[in-house]
Amino acid sequence: MIHSSYIINADNVLIVPRWLTALLKGRFDEHCEEQGHNRKHKNLFCLECRTCICKDCDDHANHRLLKIFTYGTGRNQSCAVVKLDNTNELLDCSHIQPRVHNGAQVLFIKQRPQTSYGGNNCERDGCDATLEHHNSFCSIDCKVNHIMSVPSNYRNAKWLLNRVNLP
Repeated sequence: MIHSSYIINADNVLIVPRWLTALLKGRFDEHCEEQGHNRKHKNLFCLECRTCICKDCDDHANHRLLKIFTYGTGRNQSCAVVKLDNTNELLDCSHIQPRVHNGAQVLFIKQRPQTSYGGNNCERDGCDATLEHHNSFCSIDCKVNHIMSVPSNYRNAKWLLNRVNLP
């Protein structure tokens, strides 16, 4: 069953807010396709419209926006990240490995590239990222996928509830 912002399973349990599903599928490495914006990267996510936009997209001026940053991971790779403080308002980000970017703690949106330092591995099946000992996931995506892959976790998915009113 689909409500305006949520996906609800057969037991009427809230699983994943639709804005979060859209954020995880977002392509922030592309240029904006709006007329006149074609040289600007999509570095914002509109929580209300559930879409990636650039800073010049005027249609979203009164909407709640999440700023997306680019985090260089070496080997000519970069990943989309969000500030921990801004994201924690929307969902529980505990057990996700934060990184420091320009003095702020950030979280990877999608599974991050493998790193070689010691520690434990990400709990998501198929992810080999190593983490600091007190963290379980390398990204928001890995935490969501881990919870969704284990049916017994559905009951404990309260962290997926968004804490703000979104359409």
